[in-house]
Amino acid sequence: MAQDSAGPPIVNKWFDRASPTYRCVIDPTHEISSMFGWVNVPSAAWIDENGKIVRSNEGVYPAETTIGFGLGKVRLGDDSFAEAIRDWIERGADSEHVLSSRELAERLKPVDDDRLLAEAAFKLALHFEAVGDSERALKHFAAAQDLAPDNWNYQRQGWTHKGTAYATFKILKRTSDMRKNTDETFYDPTGLPGENFRRYTEPEWLWTPAVRRLKQLLRR
Repeated sequence: MAQDSAGPPIVNKWFDRASPTYRCVIDPTHEISSMFGWVNVPSAAWIDENGKIVRSNEGVYPAETTIGFGLGKVRLGDDSFAEAIRDWIERGADSEHVLSSRELAERLKPVDDDRLLAEAAFKLALHFEAVGDSERALKHFAAAQDLAPDNWNYQRQGWTHKGTAYATFKILKRTSDMRKNTDETFYDPTGLPGENFRRYTEPEWLWTPAVRRLKQLLRR
């Protein structure tokens, strides 16, 4: 499922490139994240044959992925999630990665007044964006971002309203800042064995390899 307020014109090219053999859905108003309490994409839930959610994770990739952003790139993911999925498929409810109801509840973001107001502001922003009222859309995107600064869906969708170039710059800047502030994270840790969590916050600019080499020489 793709979440993007721009809808099919933006999303379809990704579906076409992937050539999926299953049904894909576009969610322009982020209803799925609202229901599951997710604050970022990609996110995934494990749902068993009985329709029961047995795991809900933030920031899941099936393998290491590199995403280019203009003059920079960000490396994301590792093999830990795919390996856990294989174990769950083989062992079902006996898999060590299946979470209890208590553990699932602990993974949800706490809901307080600020988060409720942020959700309302975000939905208003999406409405005004859809009807072409950019001024009001930006006002409510900003309110949602201020009230819930750790919700990356709010951040990215608001930045994208100002244009792809602006969103690219903001994402790279934030990921660069996170290297200096270990309290802020792009994705929550999954807690899966072998997870390389810090890989989620390793942006590289075009000149990063040269700078890294220069630092090595200076240390010598």
